[in-house]
Amino acid sequence: MNILDELLRSPNDAPQDPVVKWLDDRIKARDEIRVSLRKDSSALGSSAPEFIVLRKKEGVDQPPQIYEWDDDFNTATINLGIKAENVQQEGERFARVLRAALRKVERRYGDGYMNAVLIDLLDESDLGKDGEIGKIRRLIHSNSPERNGQSYHDCRDAIAIEIGGRAKELKDKLKYNPEELKTVMDWAIAQYLDDRFSITNMRRFGWIDESGRTTR
Repeated sequence: MNILDELLRSPNDAPQDPVVKWLDDRIKARDEIRVSLRKDSSALGSSAPEFIVLRKKEGVDQPPQIYEWDDDFNTATINLGIKAENVQQEGERFARVLRAALRKVERRYGDGYMNAVLIDLLDESDLGKDGEIGKIRRLIHSNSPERNGQSYHDCRDAIAIEIGGRAKELKDKLKYNPEELKTVMDWAIAQYLDDRFSITNMRRFGWIDESGRTTR
C-alpha cells in the first residue's frame, strides 16, 4: 500500500522524523545529549542560529551534528527531554521558543500594543526589577497602554499564558528545578526583549548609550 494511503487510513502511525527518531534511539541507548545554539555573527544578526546537537557515547564526545534552527525540530527535542548545554544557552533557546509563542499574540493585537502591554506586565512583576531582564528593561522606552478596556486584559492574559507555558515546559519536560527555571526564564525573556527592541544592534551602531539615551 502507498505510504500516503496508509497515513490516511491510520494517521496515528505517521513515521517519525528520521533525526528525531535517531535522537530518541540514542537516548534509549543511554547516550548523553545536549543542544547548543550558534548565533549569526553578522552586523545585523538577523538569520536563525545554528542548532547543534552535542552527544557523548559512553562518556566520549562524538562529532557534533549541526542543523538549521527549526521550531518544530526544537519542540521535538524538548519533548524528548533534551536540555541545552548550560542555563544561558537554554535561555537563548527559549527566547526563540518565546518569540514563536508570542507571534500569535502580536498578530491579534498588533506589534506596538503588544510591546506596551508586555512591558507593563514585566514592570509589575519581580522578574523585571533585576537580573538580565532588568538590565535590558532599563534601555527600553515604551508608552503605557490604556488599561481601561477588555483588550488590555485579554492581551495581558494571552502574554502571561504563553510565558507560563514555556515555564511549564522547562519544569515538566526538561526537569529544571525552581531556581534553574527562574534563571533560564530570566535569560530567555531578556534575550527576547533584546531582539524585539533591537537593543544589541542599537548599541553596536552607537545609537544608544548604557543609560538607554538616544545618541543620534
